[in-house]
Amino acid sequence: MRMPNICIIMNTISDLSDNSGLKRACGIGELRRNASILIIDDNAFYAEDFLKINGFNIHHKNDIESIQDVQPYDIVLCDIAGVGKTLGFSKEGAFIIREIHANYPNKRVIAYTSYTYDADYNEFFSLADFVAPKDLSIDAWIDVLDEQIKKSIDPVEQWRKIRNCLLEQNVSTLTVAKIEDKFVSSVKNKNFNSLEKYINSEGNVVRTIINDFVSSLCAKLILGAISGGN
Repeated sequence: MRMPNICIIMNTISDLSDNSGLKRACGIGELRRNASILIIDDNAFYAEDFLKINGFNIHHKNDIESIQDVQPYDIVLCDIAGVGKTLGFSKEGAFIIREIHANYPNKRVIAYTSYTYDADYNEFFSLADFVAPKDLSIDAWIDVLDEQIKKSIDPVEQWRKIRNCLLEQNVSTLTVAKIEDKFVSSVKNKNFNSLEKYINSEGNVVRTIINDFVSSLCAKLILGAISGGN
């Protein structure tokens, strides 16, 4: 009689709750320098110079020509009005947020605007990690960015984003559990070879989502590829 295949899940994300890998040796100043932040705004962003003075690694584009333009950045601040025109998006920055979520789910996205929008924009705002008024105070912007940077290097936070995106793409819960097992093991061992090997047998959607994480600031810190890793 043929024996059924048995899947043993050894690791879950709760195993990382007290993991020393979450306690980074670098301070907030170093994190600000290492976290690359993109502002997409067709106008000047009033807080930009102040943020640079406070050590944030800020880049500004008036618009993007393709969604791949956001690939080098860890955090994206996106205005709603006046951007996305090159891509032909009728809902402008709201569609950019949707496309970042679909193509680069590990990136932290902050939506901001000076205007009030109809309820049909809510589905797009819900895809952002934070929604802010454009005239938020300098102190508040610093706090928001520091919080998003810290979340961007937290494997637990990053796994939550990965898991949600996998489920949105109708990846089976069993496959998600297997990926979680490999993910947690990789973080513990500070080596992503087993995770990358596993996803090679999966579809393009899974590979895209995991490869996005492996190239992220979080993964680089875990691997010690940049200053501040353990």
